[in-house]
Amino acid sequence: MSYQVLARKWRPQNFDDVYGQPHVTTALRNAIRSDHVPHAILLTGPRGTGKTTLARILARCLNCEKGPTDTPCGECISCTEIAAGTSTDVREVDAASRTGVDDVRELIEAIRYAPSPGKHRIFVVDEVHMLSKSAFNALLKTLEEPPPSSLFVFATTDPDKIPFTVISRCQRHDLRRIAVREIVESLAAITTAEGVVVSEQSLLAIAREADGSLRDAQTLLDQIIAFGGTAIDDEQVVDILDLVDRKLLLAIAEACVDRDAAAAIEACARAGASGIEAKKLGGKLLELLRDLLVLRIAPNADGLVEGGDAEIAELRALSEKSDETRLRRMFRALLKEQEDLAWAPQPFAVLEMAVVRLATMSTGDDVAQLLARIDALERALRESPTGGGSGGNPPGGKRRDAASTASSPRAHSATPVGDAPKSGAAKPEAERQPNPAPIPERAEPETAPADLPPSNGSFDAHPAVVLDRLRGSIRESHPGLVAALEGGKLLERDDQQLRFFTPEPFAAERLRDRLESLEAVCTEFFGRPMRVQIETTEPDVEATSGEAAEAKTALTGEALRELRQRALKNPAVNRAVEVLNAEIVEIRPAGHTR
Repeated sequence: MSYQVLARKWRPQNFDDVYGQPHVTTALRNAIRSDHVPHAILLTGPRGTGKTTLARILARCLNCEKGPTDTPCGECISCTEIAAGTSTDVREVDAASRTGVDDVRELIEAIRYAPSPGKHRIFVVDEVHMLSKSAFNALLKTLEEPPPSSLFVFATTDPDKIPFTVISRCQRHDLRRIAVREIVESLAAITTAEGVVVSEQSLLAIAREADGSLRDAQTLLDQIIAFGGTAIDDEQVVDILDLVDRKLLLAIAEACVDRDAAAAIEACARAGASGIEAKKLGGKLLELLRDLLVLRIAPNADGLVEGGDAEIAELRALSEKSDETRLRRMFRALLKEQEDLAWAPQPFAVLEMAVVRLATMSTGDDVAQLLARIDALERALRESPTGGGSGGNPPGGKRRDAASTASSPRAHSATPVGDAPKSGAAKPEAERQPNPAPIPERAEPETAPADLPPSNGSFDAHPAVVLDRLRGSIRESHPGLVAALEGGKLLERDDQQLRFFTPEPFAAERLRDRLESLEAVCTEFFGRPMRVQIETTEPDVEATSGEAAEAKTALTGEALRELRQRALKNPAVNRAVEVLNAEIVEIRPAGHTR
């Protein structure tokens, strides 16, 4: 065929034409000028970044009639033969199809001959990582000490598969993915020379789709020219390459930033109607959110966001409508949904709900601001007569208790609020504290966090609630006792004795071995000397079931509704909801399962 594709027609013929690899071209230029060209060079990097092209340019520089020179003439016999692939001094080998020892032996035999008519014998081995282990071993000696005026140039996309014994004998150069701006610059030069009219927006779309490969970008441009001719519009580019329309992406992102869930899901539906897969649309939206966050953090930094000047200005204006914290939370939320799209039965429905979530996501609070609000809540609870934060707490535990209360209004509401302390039970508490703070009278019973020792009113609570409070009070100081009490029951309690039941003999034995410690924590918890008895035999089933039914009845019906109403009216709970801008999700007495 007479037609030559753009990737071959516009292949660089000298170092000046190579895009995006100045760190490699500069090193090779200096090596040629100073006559320090190594006998083995390894070029690695992604596809379409110029590995084979650089190998051919290096061969032309060394064998040019005016060389060695870093600017080959391109007109002599050596330059034209190397460009056409017919030179006898430059041999290209495809290691993907010639992987065995016999193929390497042919190279070893051929390298013994002197170059003619050129000055160097050059062997370009493409995809060298495909050689077998035996082939690599056969090449080692020749690679280390080749004949004079001979050169090996290896090219690969997967250097990790090359043995270290081979890499150590080569001078390695790693080629990078080509930036979008440089690909656009190259494509613009090609379209101008070919007489093709295409917008910068379309060139940007082609460059992004190429993913750092100039050859891929040229191939895509060739495909578009074959479809649209010399006049190409943006819609044709989107349709041919099956791209995500940039306008739809910006519409979705803008609706999410503006908290317009209806507009966001409508734009998402339009994108779905065009045939775009959910995973691809989610990935492109994720990239756009990344660009918005970067521009929000560093609006004046160059090179962090790829795109044209007009496009970056539009993204910068959109990023200023939201704060950094919300954009970061939106990115993390979409990333989580993107991971689940591969397993979702209806991927596009999942993506639509994810977009709605982004649009309705509230502004995240800064940590410093949240701590300041918690401190304000602590002060309010300490100063309030019903806050429960004054007098009785030890100095070291004041901040911890208030912080845990403030961080979760649900913790307040989950504490039993219907157990008012008896007036006669306050004496032992006063005896334990030499200078007790005055306790103001309260119209409503005070609720306390579950991890604080309860008042002596615990004797009036249900045994399951008492046991739950006891475990909560010793969870940090005696984790071993808490573990042994798990699954057990409090069978009986009075002013002097507690009877525990545990179904596991091993746990019962542990409790008996640590009976003194258990009695000590119970004495501290109830504020009076307590004796503990451990049993492994459960009492009569009928009595137990009757007691359980009685407890269930006590915690349901009118009594449970009254407890919930009193929790909702509790000043401490309401203050926490107001300061933290929170909401009460559930009210459940401690020890009462769902």
